[in-house]
Amino acid sequence: METLNVEKQAHVCIIRFAGELTLEVVDKLKQEIQQHLQDPEASVLVIDLSQTVFLDSSGIGFLVHLNNRKKSFSKELYLLKPSPQVKKTLSLVKLLNHFNVIDDESGLQALLDSPPSG
Repeated sequence: METLNVEKQAHVCIIRFAGELTLEVVDKLKQEIQQHLQDPEASVLVIDLSQTVFLDSSGIGFLVHLNNRKKSFSKELYLLKPSPQVKKTLSLVKLLNHFNVIDDESGLQALLDSPPSG
């Protein structure tokens, strides 16, 4: 069962996704995250993938799409603690370096403590 939780802290919107990031959930996620892309108060989006157990080609496409869309909204995007499965999948398709990755909570805290960009 997939779960999505969103929390806002200062200028950072943290989107925590648990479950399988597949074709079945991508459309719903796009709709949900679109609202946060358009939020003028959030200059940084953090997608927590630590509890994501599987990522298919639709999930990969969704992350790439989101990474590309962030520019048009003047946002920064980070993947927080991607699970070993997610890291392996993104590495296999040679996309892991395409994303800004935060590997631990101290990296997230540094983002929260930094002033908003833009």
